[in-house]
Amino acid sequence: MPIMSSCSLLLLLLLSNAKSSMGHTSNVQVPANLSTRALVRDVYGYSVEPVWLNSYVNSSLMATLLQGITDVTGKAPPIRIGGTTSDETYIIESLPGNATSAETTKPEMWNVTASWYSTFADYFPGGTEIIYCLNFADNSSGWANAQEQAQAVWEALGDKLVLFELGNEIDHFISEGWRAHGWDVREYIAQFNSVTASILDSSWYTEAGEVAPKFQAAVFADPPWVPDQQDEIDNFDIINLTREGLVDPEHKVIETYSVHLYPQSTCDTERWLRMRLDLLSNHTTLWLNVSQYVPQVAAADAANTTLVFGETNSVSCSGRSGISDTFGAALWGVDYVLLASSIGMPHVYFHLGAEAEYSAFTPWPYELDNETLCSGIRANFYSHYFIAKVVEGLGEDESYGIAALPGANSSDLGGYAIYRDDSLAKLVFLDLGVWNGTQGLSNPSTLSSTDGTVFSNGTRPSHNMTVRSSWPPGQNVSIIRLQGPGTNAKSLVSVSGTTFEMTTGEKLGTEVEEYVEVGDGGVVTFHMVQAEGVLLQAVRNGTNSSGSGSSPVQSDGATDGVSRDFVFVVALSLALVMVA
Repeated sequence: MPIMSSCSLLLLLLLSNAKSSMGHTSNVQVPANLSTRALVRDVYGYSVEPVWLNSYVNSSLMATLLQGITDVTGKAPPIRIGGTTSDETYIIESLPGNATSAETTKPEMWNVTASWYSTFADYFPGGTEIIYCLNFADNSSGWANAQEQAQAVWEALGDKLVLFELGNEIDHFISEGWRAHGWDVREYIAQFNSVTASILDSSWYTEAGEVAPKFQAAVFADPPWVPDQQDEIDNFDIINLTREGLVDPEHKVIETYSVHLYPQSTCDTERWLRMRLDLLSNHTTLWLNVSQYVPQVAAADAANTTLVFGETNSVSCSGRSGISDTFGAALWGVDYVLLASSIGMPHVYFHLGAEAEYSAFTPWPYELDNETLCSGIRANFYSHYFIAKVVEGLGEDESYGIAALPGANSSDLGGYAIYRDDSLAKLVFLDLGVWNGTQGLSNPSTLSSTDGTVFSNGTRPSHNMTVRSSWPPGQNVSIIRLQGPGTNAKSLVSVSGTTFEMTTGEKLGTEVEEYVEVGDGGVVTFHMVQAEGVLLQAVRNGTNSSGSGSSPVQSDGATDGVSRDFVFVVALSLALVMVA
């Protein structure tokens, strides 16, 4: 799974330590001419490993949580059913005992019947758009297995199914033994075109008409600027893909491209030793990871096709308790989703496994490392609810415009301006400075062995932030806060006092109302503690609205609003990666 090279990591540590020692700025200017990209209502989605889907849909927890998000945003979070076991899934006529699915270990297979697809057809909130990943690894009999799966899932889901993927992380197919050496973009395109043509020519697809699912192409794992983590060296990236001709600007077949990203990993000893919470909850680290996709977005834009993070999370190979399930991971999740949108990647799908340490919620108790973990909600879920508040207020087919703030771009501070039409609507600030507190250290759904034992000294730092905006003097601004007792906290997290019942997912509490008034020159002043997220929203007639102010420059270019300091850091890190 992708992470940064050691040279880039060294550079990051030097820059991060230098900036952290000075502390982040308390004064931020919102420039008048920021370039924006789309921020949509369903920006935050989930990717569910197929072998774990039964566990989720046999519990009401996930459905309740997703409905709570939908009630705020007005649109259900998108769901991708895909992962490693997608390319081990086989549809068969029947299973013993009328079962609809069964897992085998030798060989590793996930066997399903056509009836399995109906088991989750009505589980998710109304309006949920589902992506299903077909088995592309098995190319026997002209991909007959994939074609049979495609028909079965369509017949079960109907127009809830919006996209197919062909294979998961196809740039790892050589190391998995599913393709021979020499597997590359050109061969992938030929096989992709062959399978999609067969599906499009099928009778069920023709009968589906305009609502027939399109395809999400690519589904690449390895990052473009870091050498592959597998033994194979290949040319899989969006630039090469589009250069070789897999483009569909009218979206007759291809609707989107997908890439995957995991900033840290437990997959091998070397990367295990590099895992650190303070490198996850770090805006500079995130810049360096996400920025490498700016040229990939440009290539997708040129093909008139959206690029998304189709699978991601904090730590690959199922996560790491004490990092993935903390409040620091919640702050990282918010920063990640907003940053991705600001460079032109409007959807981010966080991966779920019913027994994975990075999962935002787990549906059933299970055993791990000699501990019995309860079902429940983890701290990182609150990133989703906070994002829901950020995108709240949009109607059907509407989107905000978002831009990263150049003046809020350091290791411990990230900031974003959000526009509605020509007006500043919202501002988001994330203090990612690490504060390890002594409260909220445990959560019955996480490993107790990873509960915090090292704590920050003294009093938790705080700042009186001053932001110069385009809002007029006297404008009322509401404040929503993503709060936790510390970066290391696994519980006691809330969004302005709103929490979720650990086992049922029901929303609890009343949102604490907090307001400030814009001063002369558009100045907004508010208090912020270390390790906290703050959403500022213009208020009109007692409700949050789009506010008012000068117009941002709308642009299809992903890099126009990037700060010069960031460009320098990216260029230097790229140079180090290339010589590593």
